[in-house]
Amino acid sequence: MAADMMYTALAGLNTFNTALTVVSDNIANANTTGFKSNTVDFGDLVSGLIATPNASNSVAEGAGSTVLGVETDFSTGSEIQTGTWSDLMIQGGGFFSVQNAAGATEYTRDGSFQVNSSGDLTDMNGNEVLGVGNGGSSAPIVIANPSTFTSFSVSQTGEITGTTATGTVTPLGQIAVTTFSNPNGLRRIGENDYSAGANAGTATTSAPGSGQAGTITSGALEGSNVDLTAQMVNLIDYQADYQANSKSITTDSTDLQTVVNMIR
Repeated sequence: MAADMMYTALAGLNTFNTALTVVSDNIANANTTGFKSNTVDFGDLVSGLIATPNASNSVAEGAGSTVLGVETDFSTGSEIQTGTWSDLMIQGGGFFSVQNAAGATEYTRDGSFQVNSSGDLTDMNGNEVLGVGNGGSSAPIVIANPSTFTSFSVSQTGEITGTTATGTVTPLGQIAVTTFSNPNGLRRIGENDYSAGANAGTATTSAPGSGQAGTITSGALEGSNVDLTAQMVNLIDYQADYQANSKSITTDSTDLQTVVNMIR
């Protein structure tokens, strides 16, 4: 019996260790651009049936708790004004699509973009930002001769235009936004990026404002959607649960040692 109690408490320790890791990560990223907070889904474990006088009313014996999964809150974070035209924020659903050095497509809510010396629109990691191409395809956005223009602007539907000193306005490309039927199937790969996991469902790349894709706000970035107050409450709660399970293991160990000493 003492061993069963110890294993139950150990399951609780593992569960709340994971929960503490998740909430600590949320707190650490409270100021990370475009970060989405995560929540832990808990579940119970059973190991057998508890005998009762009425066999038809047998009760499952609890064996502790476990983590069923970690869900991400993809709600839009707060708007942070920067005044820089290439800082973009998606108002609503979807992700920016970027292409890494290996040619693979990644997805992000961090719209901290800039034009490099070659005219490529890139993110902070040097990945190329993808735009809407012919027939709904996507290709890196390249601004030819950026020094020709005195100013740039991005519309709510993602069209990038450049204006010359004489007032001539030239279309330069259109930002693409990708939506997924199951965003929780995306895999977090670090540096504010996601990759399309096997369970992400159907990916739809389109112009901002069409279908489920949100619109674009230029000169602003999306802040983290972490609610620090809620996270601190969770942290205190999970710490108390962890300590309670730890205390159970200590108590079980003491009881077991007492029984062993009695047998001796």
